[in-house]
Amino acid sequence: MYNSEKIGAIPRVIEGSSLPECQSALWEKYGESFHILDWKTSLKPGILGFFQKEVVTVNYIVEDKFERFSTPTQNQLQMKKPSYSPVPVSVSSARGGIVQDFTASRDNLLKQQLGNNSSVTNVLQVAQLTKKLEKIDEKLESLSLNQQSATREESPVIKKINELLQANEFSQSFIKRINDRICKEFTVEDSQDFEKVQAAVVDWIGESISIAPEFSKKNKKDPHVIIIVGPTGVGKTTTIARMAVNLVRSAKQKKTEIPSIKMLTVDKWRLGAYEQLLHFAQAMNMSVDKAESTEDLQELLDSYKNEKKAVDYILIDTSGYSPNDYENIGKLRSLIDVKGLQSDIYLAMMAGSKASDIENIIRNYESFDYRSVIITKCDETSAFGNVLSVLYEKNKPVSLITDGQDVLHSLRKASAESFLMKLTGFQVNKEHIKEKFSSENENA
Repeated sequence: MYNSEKIGAIPRVIEGSSLPECQSALWEKYGESFHILDWKTSLKPGILGFFQKEVVTVNYIVEDKFERFSTPTQNQLQMKKPSYSPVPVSVSSARGGIVQDFTASRDNLLKQQLGNNSSVTNVLQVAQLTKKLEKIDEKLESLSLNQQSATREESPVIKKINELLQANEFSQSFIKRINDRICKEFTVEDSQDFEKVQAAVVDWIGESISIAPEFSKKNKKDPHVIIIVGPTGVGKTTTIARMAVNLVRSAKQKKTEIPSIKMLTVDKWRLGAYEQLLHFAQAMNMSVDKAESTEDLQELLDSYKNEKKAVDYILIDTSGYSPNDYENIGKLRSLIDVKGLQSDIYLAMMAGSKASDIENIIRNYESFDYRSVIITKCDETSAFGNVLSVLYEKNKPVSLITDGQDVLHSLRKASAESFLMKLTGFQVNKEHIKEKFSSENENA
């Protein structure tokens, strides 16, 4: 063991960004006459305490050339000048080659660092090294894809695909995902075949559409409570009426008992909201109740339990607010927060809304924990890329769509097939789309 007191050697310290860097510096200064006692890795604060960086601190001694003691312990690292070979990196090379290069370089470095013995410090160094290499690998993959995309965007096929996606009002982030996928899954030669590429893109758009399961009564004892929330003017009231119509019509088609349905509004701000819902209800021989507070809502729900005929469905219409009206949205959430109320909440939004507005609506109504989205007024637009892009990016499923003014026939179950058939400019193979997505629609 080296004894610095006996030979007069004074422990010294050197800092660097890595252990190999410190070793190289010591070799240049002392040749083979230095011995590392130990080292540690720590974070060193930067300016004003920010921008911390990783620093390796090495404790070492310079050997007295006339006196030398026995071989150092395992914690004392002796090695000759390290030799390093640069990692071959070619952005234009395939990703598989890049990964192999980094894997080989990593394994060589691990052998140099660990040898046959390992320690906690070794493991820490290995973990840090692996993490850095993984980050470099990710950056190189992204750079490679960006270069491929930039090159292929010059091709007429990719340009046309992008123009079609833009015409359907898909977001730029969604379009970029499509471009990246083309680069990943098509060879340069195949990417020049428009029919092949556009057929794949239509499939990818369909795969991005998440369809929610159709709403159904949870159990026979308690009524199925359905609440629709959303901004003002999106058609919540008429959607409530359409739901009631569909429930009655479905029972008639199946030749089952007509369900007992209660329609209820908590919209106390919009002029004529109660009267509008009452108009629909009277046409269906139903009644409408109104609640202006949580206590009112609780009393009405309790009264329904005492009805002679069990209530099967309770459909609740709500006030509409601007997505930026956080205060009233919060009040509405508190109003429908009735103890023991188990409800399915749906968020309604118009198909023709801008992507940025849709993002805002989804974000600011998140507190309602809605199960899915109802897209309304689909007959008022010919482009659905805006809403489909945002729903995909926010991971929100769609359940129902409304189109047209006919209350009896304008509420339909959403399907990937129906959206794909409305794509503008794409050559959609109807039979292929029906075969590919029909099973998913049946299970939804």
